[in-house]
Amino acid sequence: MRQGFLGRYFSNLPIFFPLIGLFHIGLAVYEAWYWIGDDSVSRLYWLRPAVLLLYALFWCGACMLKKWAGIGYVVLSVINVSFHLFGPDIMLKRAIGDLLFVPIPANLLFAFLLLFYFKRMK
Repeated sequence: MRQGFLGRYFSNLPIFFPLIGLFHIGLAVYEAWYWIGDDSVSRLYWLRPAVLLLYALFWCGACMLKKWAGIGYVVLSVINVSFHLFGPDIMLKRAIGDLLFVPIPANLLFAFLLLFYFKRMK
């Protein structure tokens, strides 16, 4: 029997993978609600939901067992952490440098978890 998108999304990998994807989407919605339209901060903070949606897109693609999505998530995590640790002290770093990294490096933990299942991806 042919499964739809949600059936494949929730059945290809263990259940915590799709739940992490939903966490990414929820966090992007929260950040959009919190920052977009707030003129008391720089408009660079409006990029936070876009970056989180990119994380969510890659994670959801990885839940569908797509290698390009897994590689994209790992590369985005490495870029984000590198920018947080080694980037110049500019407003952009304060706006998006700490996404999924402060207070714990969740993006690195998720990327490491993703690498365990990398062989199953196509």
